[in-house]
Amino acid sequence: MDFRKAGEQDIDLIMGILADGRAALQALGIDQWQGGYPHRAVVEADVTRGESYVAKDGDLAVATMMVGFSGERIYDFITAGAWLTDSSSADPGYGVVHRVAVALAHRGRGAASFLLEQAESLTWQEGLASVRIDTHPGNAPMRRLLLKRGYAECGTVYIDHAEGATPDRVAYEKLLR
Repeated sequence: MDFRKAGEQDIDLIMGILADGRAALQALGIDQWQGGYPHRAVVEADVTRGESYVAKDGDLAVATMMVGFSGERIYDFITAGAWLTDSSSADPGYGVVHRVAVALAHRGRGAASFLLEQAESLTWQEGLASVRIDTHPGNAPMRRLLLKRGYAECGTVYIDHAEGATPDRVAYEKLLR
């Protein structure tokens, strides 16, 4: 599998992969992303900031994610636990992963694990101490994957773009240094 930053030419492909992710969440009975999020404008902004990535198998885009290094404001308030590192969005010592999705035809082939491995590598290259990510409490497949990859469940964070869905997310962090 190949991995690279996404460009404007990839936005339609990313939206298709996110639609597959939305359908997978719906099939699991999870209300996350069912209001239309992540919207095209969010993906376009990710691409513009250079934070959107795609994994390809040959010529076919099979997975996508956002990786950022400027912190995440919602991670400044965590309940029912604590982060492994002491870092805030004002001075982040962590990378952030959001909007992980795999094309329907490539589920179960290790693409999501590959994406996380790449996010960890990018974060390491930035000299940061850890990777943080959150997921819906009902997303058992992602939660299993995060634990398998060495992420620790740290507590609960609350998103402000739930669009009528459950706003609480299980927060995870993996130490890299």
